[in-house]
Amino acid sequence: LMLLSAAGCQSASSTPSPSSNPSAAPFASSAEIWFHPLPASVANYPGPLPNHGSADFQQLFQAGAPWTNVESHTKVLGIYAGWVLTASQSDLQQAIAFANAHGMGIELEAASLQATATCGEGVEGFVGGGQTVQAVTLSYLQRLQAAGAQLKYIKVDEPYFFGSVSTEPGTCRWPVPQVASEVSAYVQIVHSVYPNAAVGDVEPVTAGFYTPDVVTALGQWHSLYSAINGAPFPFYIADMDFNNPTWQTLAKSLETQTKQAGMKFGIIYIGDYQDTSDAQWAAKVVARFETYQGQDGGRPDYVLFQSWEPHPTRCLPESDPTTFTGAVNTYIGATL
Repeated sequence: LMLLSAAGCQSASSTPSPSSNPSAAPFASSAEIWFHPLPASVANYPGPLPNHGSADFQQLFQAGAPWTNVESHTKVLGIYAGWVLTASQSDLQQAIAFANAHGMGIELEAASLQATATCGEGVEGFVGGGQTVQAVTLSYLQRLQAAGAQLKYIKVDEPYFFGSVSTEPGTCRWPVPQVASEVSAYVQIVHSVYPNAAVGDVEPVTAGFYTPDVVTALGQWHSLYSAINGAPFPFYIADMDFNNPTWQTLAKSLETQTKQAGMKFGIIYIGDYQDTSDAQWAAKVVARFETYQGQDGGRPDYVLFQSWEPHPTRCLPESDPTTFTGAVNTYIGATL
């Protein structure tokens, strides 16, 4: 069941050396802040998961949890679909009640493609294991609905890349219209339960995979999806390969292209798989938003602080710049 990850396509980063100073240089931003931590134990997560996630995930939702500044600036709480399906009723209810009490919508990331007998099994972005997209989707949506969740956004998990572009073993290499049709059908399932949820796209921005180049290919994908679906994606979230020395240029080009196509543009801020401490992970997050929104003048509509990596192991407290909320707090302190 591939319901959880945003791309596993990152490698070691060549981002400029992070500053040890937790105060970032100020920059203008009107972006919505999305906060999407990883619980310490998540069922059905694709790939290795030893020691992944934040042990204090559930403590985020306790009364008086030490992230009051970050919480007050966070518009959206991101949770993984696999966690929705496997969390205890009390843990799920606590998280949703906290989000509702603090005016946060819910963002979910989910697979939208159906594995077949010949391809897609075990591939990110596909539902497999003998289960159907419809049954799995209705299961987590109905559980969210029963808990009172205000589901605002869903990101379909990189369907164009894993459905059509990737040449990894088991991938389908489907024609792009087939991928678009499956995603459009998934949107209809979502809207049968949450008619107002905005179902947008997240795709990896990696060099060497797309033809003729990543910016052109993603633009063509979004245009074709719009034609087949009858409406464009409401938003696109860029999952950057920060190891690419041209990532800033690619991000700016995608921001411009996405907005010109009538979609909102978002970017994921994350560290690297290879990070060996929360401090290293958080410092890279800070360096990346300083670079894109400070140095390069990026103006995303959404900034998504998300992790599917071993770090950070701690979300709290926000007063510690090496924690997850601490990194977000540094962002808030820098924005004008």
